[in-house]
Amino acid sequence: MAAPLKVGLNIVWFKPELQVEAAKLGEDLGFDSIWVGEHVGLPKNDQWWRKYPTVVAKGAEGRESDVAFGPDSDFLDPMVVLGAVASVTSKVRLGIGIYMLALRDAVLAARMIATVDVLSGGRLDMAIGLGWNEDEYRFTGNDWKTRGRRTDEIIRAIRVLFEEETPEFHGEFFDFGPLGFQPKPIQKPLPILVGGGTPPAEKRAGTLGNGWHGPESSIPAIRRHMADAGRADEPFFFSTITLGPVSRGELEVMASKGAHQAVVTPWPGKRVGEVGRDGFDDLERYAREIGLI
Repeated sequence: MAAPLKVGLNIVWFKPELQVEAAKLGEDLGFDSIWVGEHVGLPKNDQWWRKYPTVVAKGAEGRESDVAFGPDSDFLDPMVVLGAVASVTSKVRLGIGIYMLALRDAVLAARMIATVDVLSGGRLDMAIGLGWNEDEYRFTGNDWKTRGRRTDEIIRAIRVLFEEETPEFHGEFFDFGPLGFQPKPIQKPLPILVGGGTPPAEKRAGTLGNGWHGPESSIPAIRRHMADAGRADEPFFFSTITLGPVSRGELEVMASKGAHQAVVTPWPGKRVGEVGRDGFDDLERYAREIGLI
């Protein structure tokens, strides 16, 4: 009984010292990919959580407990984690979502991304997004108001670095070249999934991405944007992330709506960085329940 779609494993819920071991177990249990995410540094004040998408969606009913992490939760650098995971795995794909490219310089980010893809033998999937917390932009010296334009431009800039023999780019935010940039990613093109759940994110996915990492309810809108951009026949990968246990039946529904992959977080009542070794047994039980083993 195979799973109805590809199933990725979110390892950020594990304690930091267990994440690489959890990734290896995930590969052994038949998960198709291992995923990490990031926050660079959240503000410590009474209002930090109020703009989180789930809280905003609930309106007056939203609470701080609706957020599965806090300013003091353990977030490792995702690219470093994936480099470590690459060294102990051989088959699973390595995913990062959401990676806030707009917080970074194009050339430096491209170097880190290419490094992980090369060291993993071409297994990196990168889902990028804008994030939701304005303070993370301020803390890193970036402008919150231009985050959308900056994200669109950095996608174009890193594609130039990855795809041109002598890259050169002159834009509003990034200006470089001609320069040497080797090694380039093994994957051609490198999968750049766009994440989020808003109309601008859907349009960005349909016009600039070659994949989506967000709710499956966005799939019809993204397909329309792809058609408008003349990309209707291009390969495109639809991935969605879930928090909490997801049944096999729910996975089947996601597949029926066009999702190619679901990234799961099968530990109810836990938050980022809280799952210990007992989570390994939970993971094996869950893999059996959904048909991975």
